[in-house]
Amino acid sequence: MNTLIKTFRQSNFDIFILRASVFLVFLVYGVFKWFQFEVDALEKMLPQTWLGFLYPLLGAHGASYLLGIVEGVAYISLFLGFFRPRLGITGDVLVIITGLVTLSLMPQVGFNGFIFKDVMLLGAGLVLLKHDLNHPPRQA
Repeated sequence: MNTLIKTFRQSNFDIFILRASVFLVFLVYGVFKWFQFEVDALEKMLPQTWLGFLYPLLGAHGASYLLGIVEGVAYISLFLGFFRPRLGITGDVLVIITGLVTLSLMPQVGFNGFIFKDVMLLGAGLVLLKHDLNHPPRQA
């Protein structure tokens, strides 16, 4: 058991699992933004919030697609971070920003488990950002 603990402590397995988990969440929810059921779900919630300005500008589909693009950039960057941590920084920052933006909706929409889960994404983004910033770029 001590060998297993020592191996785990010296590995980046935790960061790998965290990155994979956040990548999967952003992949799934990012892809959802391109489908009608997600457009409908967002349309029930977002127009009453400070993000409501997106609807007159882009319409319901455009607002959902914009969020899908942001989440797409995040999950692509998170994926690239598996191989080049410096490339993951963009994804890490987008995870943090997404968490902050989503949590900022709570005063307007009330407590909502769908929104509250972003507390974990905020923490995960910070852990990944610290990890990626501590890995210097590879030398050519």
